[in-house]
Amino acid sequence: MNKIHYCPIGQVQRQFGIYVTGAGKEVTGPGEPYPHDYHSSDYYFTWKNGRMLADWEYQLLYIRSGKGVIEFKRGKGIPVQGGTVIILHPGEWHRYRPDPKTGWSEAYVGIGGEFLERMFAEPFFRSPPTVIRLQPDGRFDHDLIALVDEIQASSVEHPYTLAMKTMALVASLFERPANLHGKAAYNVKIRRANLHIAHHLGEVVDFPALAHQYGMGYSLFRKCFQSYNGMAPLEYQIALRLRRAMHFLESSNVPVAKIAEETGFKSDSYFSKFFRARIGASPIQYRKQHASAPVPAHVRQGRSADA
Repeated sequence: MNKIHYCPIGQVQRQFGIYVTGAGKEVTGPGEPYPHDYHSSDYYFTWKNGRMLADWEYQLLYIRSGKGVIEFKRGKGIPVQGGTVIILHPGEWHRYRPDPKTGWSEAYVGIGGEFLERMFAEPFFRSPPTVIRLQPDGRFDHDLIALVDEIQASSVEHPYTLAMKTMALVASLFERPANLHGKAAYNVKIRRANLHIAHHLGEVVDFPALAHQYGMGYSLFRKCFQSYNGMAPLEYQIALRLRRAMHFLESSNVPVAKIAEETGFKSDSYFSKFFRARIGASPIQYRKQHASAPVPAHVRQGRSADA
């Protein structure tokens, strides 16, 4: 059954930063005219003229079954079939249609908001034209159709919840291993390395061996680590050690010597000297004053120099 639903957006929803503009699902049979003429003039297009979305709207278009073609100014005659997701960007000319021999089934969600410009760009998704071919596991299809149905049923009552659910669906699309490319594929390994470092703060980490464990040479690993975290591996470990030490001092009566041991510093005297150099107070002074003393900006951001 063909059904489309538009969601007028008010100023308050725009201030939220993300909102759903509409959702639909349609089936076009073999030889049937396309697009269907019941679309709003804001979205209707002809093959001859194509269309562009408004400068504040993206659309997630999913071809569920069948096959056809989509074209962009920078991509002509791109074949699509069941399991293809197309992210349509604002101001990006495009046109698409099913193969008249097969027709197709499609579903789509429109989404807008200031947050999306970052989310739909590198390194999360390829630059336009953005065409993603999914593995036919049915999970994305199920989740998208459930979301479309929910939007059509309750967009007035739950606009913010539905906007967040749409973002979660997009995030799940990005996180599929088969869709990771370039830096994004390396970023998964860097997040695993971050977790390993966090779980071994009190130990000496062999970073070249850690890189090898994730199938990377150390030079590439260090470059990707720096790009993702904004600091080198050792700097990152030291920053985590320092934050954990600060947490101990703020929330417990654990002796300073024990904190030094737990956080991987080689002695309590070295820890005290290092702590004072970075924070501007000794551990004991910080413990007494932490309730009123602001944490230095470079520490809040997780940055630290090598010890």
